Amino acid sequence: MSLPPPLATAADAVAYGYSLPAESADALLARASARIRRAAGQPITPSTVTVQLAVDGGVVDLPAPPVLEVQSVSSVAEDGTLAPLTGSWWDGERLRLLTCFADRVQVTYRRGWDPVPDGVVDLTCSVADRLSGTPRGMESGIRQQTIDDYSVTYASEAIQYSGDLLPGELTALQRELGGRCVWVVTGP
Repeated sequence: MSLPPPLATAADAVAYGYSLPAESADALLARASARIRRAAGQPITPSTVTVQLAVDGGVVDLPAPPVLEVQSVSSVAEDGTLAPLTGSWWDGERLRLLTCFADRVQVTYRRGWDPVPDGVVDLTCSVADRLSGTPRGMESGIRQQTIDDYSVTYASEAIQYSGDLLPGELTALQRELGGRCVWVVTGP
């Protein structure tokens, strides 16, 4: 399984004023990207998906916008066979079908953000920067650490969020992408 590309690069981090350690910048950005994607609950970078959906009055709502391009539309017969449809268009919000007597259609389309929104790039760099300063023990759940006369105690909230986005980061992500979408698709 190949991982999707990080949502930001080391050059982006520098441009936004973050100082990531050069030897681990790519790994930190990959970890931050994974956390952001998981919190988003939907793909962010462009991907091609295929879904089967109900037709309602000649209109089909495609899940998880933004839609970049509708590539194909087929009617789905009761036995599951597909027949290509012509005369459909994406109006920016819904797929409209000129003549369709099918109850279900199969749609293949490209969706995602191209390019990734600046706010998501900045958030990715910010999360990577936070991860670069997160002590290893805290990520594994260590509450307190003492070495000679030095002692540090991590807040339980900090431990709780060390593997995910902080509440403010979640708010920033929602502001950039909108509410979380839950949907099922197949793709490459």
